[in-house]
Amino acid sequence: MARIAVAQMDPDVADLQVNLDKARALIAAAADQGAELVVLPEIALRGEDAEGNAITLDVPGPAVDELASMAQDAGAWVVMGLAEASKPYNSAVVFDPAGKLADVYRKVFLYLGENDGYEPGTEACLLDFGFCTAGLTICYDYIFPEYIRALVVGGARLLLHPTAWQDNDVCRQWKYPAREAYRSQCLVRALENNIFVASANRARSLDANGNLYQVGGSSIIAPWGEVLAEVDAVEDVAVADLDFARADEWASSAAPYFSDYLEKTIPEV
Repeated sequence: MARIAVAQMDPDVADLQVNLDKARALIAAAADQGAELVVLPEIALRGEDAEGNAITLDVPGPAVDELASMAQDAGAWVVMGLAEASKPYNSAVVFDPAGKLADVYRKVFLYLGENDGYEPGTEACLLDFGFCTAGLTICYDYIFPEYIRALVVGGARLLLHPTAWQDNDVCRQWKYPAREAYRSQCLVRALENNIFVASANRARSLDANGNLYQVGGSSIIAPWGEVLAEVDAVEDVAVADLDFARADEWASSAAPYFSDYLEKTIPEV
């Protein structure tokens, strides 16, 4: 059994320190509810320089050191998305409850225009939290079932998903149900792999021109498809207990999807 939280955050488009302060408040709120792990959204640490250019962050570096202190103060694992300087990368940093930088995951699958601003990551990320092994993904990564299945084959029982899932004018022209699609994808990944899914979205868009629309809906979902906790459209945290024994019971009694996959020789096409 483990208690985890997703934090839905409303990042400020221009002010890095405001975003650090928001993160600190959300992490503290989750810790006050007993969360052992807090997941925040994709590129939730955002700011701009005097010319209006997006700031990328050194890992380690001053802003990341502040995140480390938040994890230490909360006594919890913290996962948070940011734009990492080096290449740059769309990254998520992971801190342990002592404030030590435990890992950095760099988004593998870049969506459309992201390819112009970021380099793709080349390594998957599996994390041992003690209570379970988790796979870490960022936003668009979770669209690809083979990638998620590989994490589960590697031992993941929980999928962590910092995201900035949004709607836009083009999607609306196609009558694409952005929020429903986002939630449905979380449900499918949980069901088909018999894993818990923790997805932390942003509470609004960082688009200054108003062409993007945030869908919110951060949630923690059980392997049997139950939404254990969620945030609607506001800046808040959702906390839930993960019962891995119950997940095993669900798989053995009703949904042996993953074990059947492992036992089956897949026919060549």
